[in-house]
Amino acid sequence: MKTTIKILAILVLLMSISCRDTKKEEAETDAMVKEVEAIEAEVNVIKEDMDTKAQALEEALKELDSI
Repeated sequence: MKTTIKILAILVLLMSISCRDTKKEEAETDAMVKEVEAIEAEVNVIKEDMDTKAQALEEALKELDSI
């Protein structure tokens, strides 16, 4: 009976430790996902800015070609 209680206690201890590790990993993963999303948003802003500037340059080149 004592060995059964010891085994159960060890199992409960191991389960609690593994749950804490999982929560820690989930928090780290969420932080990394948020960082990646922030970088993606910044890249999209830069891409839109570059597209706008590229269109302005193309229009300027067309004007120069027509002269």
